[in-house]
Amino acid sequence: MKDLIKELKHSALEKTARFERDPFALIIALCAILGTAHILVRTATYGAGVGTDSTVFLSTAINFLAGEGWRNFRGFPQVGWPPLFPLLLAAFGWVGIDPLEAGRWINAAAFGLTILAAGCWLRSYLRYQWLALAATGAIAASLPLSTWASNYMTEPLFVLWTLLALIQLTAFLQRGGWTPLLWGAVCTALAALTRYPGVVLIGVGVLLLLPRARLKQTLGFGAIASLPLLAVLAHNWAVSETWTGRYTKGSRQSLSEGLSQTVEVFREWVVPPNAPDGLAYLLWLAVGLVGLAGAVVVLRDRRSLEPALPFAVFALIYIVFLVAVVPLTAMSGVHDRYLLPVYVPLLLAAVFLLDRFLSIDRAETAGQGRAVYGLAALVLLATCVHIACSARENLRLTAQRRVAGHHYESARYQHSETLNYIRTHLSNGRIYSNNCVLAWFW
Repeated sequence: MKDLIKELKHSALEKTARFERDPFALIIALCAILGTAHILVRTATYGAGVGTDSTVFLSTAINFLAGEGWRNFRGFPQVGWPPLFPLLLAAFGWVGIDPLEAGRWINAAAFGLTILAAGCWLRSYLRYQWLALAATGAIAASLPLSTWASNYMTEPLFVLWTLLALIQLTAFLQRGGWTPLLWGAVCTALAALTRYPGVVLIGVGVLLLLPRARLKQTLGFGAIASLPLLAVLAHNWAVSETWTGRYTKGSRQSLSEGLSQTVEVFREWVVPPNAPDGLAYLLWLAVGLVGLAGAVVVLRDRRSLEPALPFAVFALIYIVFLVAVVPLTAMSGVHDRYLLPVYVPLLLAAVFLLDRFLSIDRAETAGQGRAVYGLAALVLLATCVHIACSARENLRLTAQRRVAGHHYESARYQHSETLNYIRTHLSNGRIYSNNCVLAWFW
């Protein structure tokens, strides 16, 4: 045991020293720190945005701490969401930290770790380090990721667990061994315990392992990844006779409407809302050229694509799952919140394909060097434009949130005369409201 500890300590020190000598690694770490700090600054005045779902998480954690069982603010068993996020809030509350404040720090840290994990993967698998830094900067400045990280939601944690699981699956496909497989299974289980759509990640993992791993490895992954979720579903049935809550009606969104909404979300991801029309055309041109470059790589050398395979397969299957299933179970249908988990995987897969295209052309088609360098320059310019527009919009939203807040924790409700009256005169009585979520939160 002592020898193992010494070996791990030596390995950690060696990696730390190598990290400190690498300027690219330092820049990636700086992006992660800035991303975390940005979320903390945005939520410093009024806290993270609180909505209906947020109140369920918070009330479940508080009731659990008070010994009232695993129930939400309505007094019903909390089975509509997996238990990991409320359990984390309760754990912080148990050591004396306000669960509402803890959620703010959890999501800020999850956002920062997502940037760090993505940047480290890019630095390890891309041949062009400038491309890795540009992609890491785009993730750090991302509007959809920072928006949901500054709200009291489970998406930031789900995005983090999903990314870590896919990274570990990539490591297994490249090098084999039980270590990345076990870590991938653990991260997959944590994703499924954060949001029920994590079941897609379980299926993707098994699908990728079946033709490439031994049967016992595939079974081991599937068992570790799925047993915690199965235990939660069994508990849900025992307390409510439903697996994930009762859904009386969905959004009734048609397949074509779901696909149209998915395309609209992707459009918003590519073009920030404050980007001028001329720059929007530049961004779409860059996306189109990256798509063509990826197609060339796929046609020429499919075997070199294995590091990006888990990201691409997950993104494809998850999108199909959302378009087919969400309209049947969710009132809102497909929208940016549900699609958020594919944001980073899609970006990593696209950047990897572009990196391989630049490498192939540079080695084998020297006569087309100008075109290759022109594509690289265009992509770099488009990325800088995207980062600049996103960063500017993020700063505007941060300033707005610090002045007015967001959702139920906003200045509008904190200074409401009605709620002030309730706090003063009816704190010990029964309250009837057409917005029971707001009444409970305050």
